[in-house]
Amino acid sequence: MSDINEKIGSIARDILTLSRNTLLVNLRFLDAALSQFEFFPIEESTLLTDGKHILYNPRYILENYKTAKEIPVRDYLHMVMHCVFRHMYMDPSLNRPYWDLACDIAVENVITELGLKSVAAPRERQQAQYIAAVKHDLKHVTAEKIYSYLRQTVPDPVRAAEIRGLFYADNHEIWYMTDGEIAVRFGLAAADRQGAGGGQGEGSAGAGSSAA
Repeated sequence: MSDINEKIGSIARDILTLSRNTLLVNLRFLDAALSQFEFFPIEESTLLTDGKHILYNPRYILENYKTAKEIPVRDYLHMVMHCVFRHMYMDPSLNRPYWDLACDIAVENVITELGLKSVAAPRERQQAQYIAAVKHDLKHVTAEKIYSYLRQTVPDPVRAAEIRGLFYADNHEIWYMTDGEIAVRFGLAAADRQGAGGGQGEGSAGAGSSAA
């Protein structure tokens, strides 16, 4: 690794650590959930979690931080919420893009409702109108309820992808991968992933397992 890449990697890791510590100050009740991750740098993709690790592209972290220092903090909490609500344990028959979007809307709504200045990233304002529409139609804004709502109201997958752009924080593809696929793709061995949430290869709970 070149000196510049080492420096970028170090700064990105520091940003993740700072993001975690910022959240710990404000959300002490999430201490265990916030502190459960090991950081693992990758050269592709953006940001992912398997429930034990945060896999991060250093350049992606730096670009987001330069845009707004609140983005990495919100992204970190976004992934924590996916784990808290066990979103990676889904029914394999679900439509993946719609499930991904439903989970993102659910956790972004929870984060916004916390009202923390440290996570008030620009995308929060961009999401406001769509979240208001969802809340108008749904009594309970959970991933499961949102998934059904999306399937009924947004039949066009292209439109669904456009909406996800408003709520995107992390890449969910790791949720659907086996240990072997993760090892080949990211170099994260199965032994390092013991206790992780895992994808379908490790068994999936039903879609009703999460509360948001």
